[in-house]
Amino acid sequence: MKQLFLIAAFISSSILSYAQTITGKVSDAGTNTPLSGATISISGKTATTTDRDGLFTIPCAPNTKITVSFVGYDSYQHTIKDCGEELRIRLRSASTNLNTVEITATSAQNKSILYQPASITKVNTYELKRGTGLFLDDAIATNVPGVTMNRRSVSGGQQFNIRGYGNGVRGTNGVSSNFDGQGYKVYLNGIPVTDAEGITLMDDIDFGSIGNVEVVKGPSGTLYGLAIAGVVNLKTLKPEPGKTSIGQEVIVGSYGLRRYTTRFEMGTENSSLLLNYGYQHSDGYMNHTASRKKFANAAGEFTINARQAVNFYAGYSDSYDERGGELTIAQYEAGDFSGNPAYIQRNAHSGITSFRLGVGHTYNFNQAISNTTTLYGTGISNNASSAAGWTDKAPINYGLRSTFDTRFTIGNGLSLSGITGIEVQRQNAQVTGYNMKADPA
Repeated sequence: MKQLFLIAAFISSSILSYAQTITGKVSDAGTNTPLSGATISISGKTATTTDRDGLFTIPCAPNTKITVSFVGYDSYQHTIKDCGEELRIRLRSASTNLNTVEITATSAQNKSILYQPASITKVNTYELKRGTGLFLDDAIATNVPGVTMNRRSVSGGQQFNIRGYGNGVRGTNGVSSNFDGQGYKVYLNGIPVTDAEGITLMDDIDFGSIGNVEVVKGPSGTLYGLAIAGVVNLKTLKPEPGKTSIGQEVIVGSYGLRRYTTRFEMGTENSSLLLNYGYQHSDGYMNHTASRKKFANAAGEFTINARQAVNFYAGYSDSYDERGGELTIAQYEAGDFSGNPAYIQRNAHSGITSFRLGVGHTYNFNQAISNTTTLYGTGISNNASSAAGWTDKAPINYGLRSTFDTRFTIGNGLSLSGITGIEVQRQNAQVTGYNMKADPA
């Protein structure tokens, strides 16, 4: 009987010992911030995870070894000596560097799209290159809802239409707008493509060198000025840090498409440089729609020190696109793509030579205040003709954009952030229009 009692007492003691639990808390070693979602493993198997306050509870037995792990932190191992103790585990940030992560961010301090007060869509390099990579409208139509992009010719007369707004003639209803867009603004590496009149001309842009597109839909006048329909921010390709390459790209397609691009890329931890030169030619898909374009651009970013960084963009383009005119319904149904005889007779075309230059400087005063100032200038020689008229325009635009990004911590998890700045642009242009109708009256 005594033996049975001892055995029962031993079994009872074992059960009570096994039924014991131990609690603990996991936090950041540097900031003492609780880590929610940290994994607690016993013998290689997950036992539990921490709650939002970093707390956890697990079964306890003396000499039990546990492993605590969390993404971005070094794992920690601990051997339990006393089930009555309360574990206080502090994880240190992992010293191993993660692979480079490229973040395409908006101009707001809070980088998450979920927290933006506007409808924003971003298109990355993979999506831009999924098709031919030559025409931006392919990627826009596929990836950006509520936005369309059209071309009047093979590589000219591009325009956006954001939520039904964006195209039209100038307010004077005078000279032809060359199918250019209005009501929205386009920026290329922080340089306004939209001129002081609100006209957006993109014939000279090499879309093959664009690596990132951000479309802000809806009124954006607070941050960008004249932008009722929205804003499109274009960014050129950025070389990867630690890599230097020289490449030759050749694309051949139907309708006599030939494109040759020579590219030099160099990236370091503190700088990046992109040089791009190319030639593109197409015979067009119908009569009098041939196109040619020569282009060269350079883009660079340089970090001077922890407070300062400089970037620049320079681009030159010479393009010529023939216009075949509109097809009638009868022509389309009959498969007749000969075009409009009046356009062909008067050699309708878009001929544009342009140069763009912009230099930006970023200065971080402290963690709460930083300033980015960009000086820019564009010069364009544009001659365009259609069935009814010919327009010569030679505008020169120049200006600056300067913004102060601020973020102040008020306390109790509250912060106040915003953007304050100014954008100024001036245009000097000579515009001449010729009426080509036989009897203007």
